[in-house]
Amino acid sequence: MNRPFAMILRAWMILLLVLLVVQFALAGFGVGYGGGIGPGFELHFRNGDALLYLYAAAILLALAARIGPKPVWLTALGTFLVLLQHALALVNVPGTLWGQSLFLVHALNGLVLILLTLRTGALVRRRLREPVAG
Repeated sequence: MNRPFAMILRAWMILLLVLLVVQFALAGFGVGYGGGIGPGFELHFRNGDALLYLYAAAILLALAARIGPKPVWLTALGTFLVLLQHALALVNVPGTLWGQSLFLVHALNGLVLILLTLRTGALVRRRLREPVAG
């Protein structure tokens, strides 16, 4: 294990978790601002872009931390789910049953991302607490 990178990864997962919770708040702000996809969602869009890049960087941190394949796969899954969020937003047709259904999946996928990030952070924390072999 590369302990410094594992510690950075742990902090990174906390940052991602905070940004995911903020993402939900920004979505609520956008809905309260006027409901339609418009200026009220600008911060939600920007934060979503940041989440994509930060989650992709988490894959590299997980690889550098050398704490096993599971954190690498979980961060890769998180990156895929953020990409899926972007895809759902792009193919959405507001005001239609299709669009509302996609927004439902978009919200549920966001919850899955929060749970996945919590799980990944807990796994990294547990690996950091394991006694050092040697």
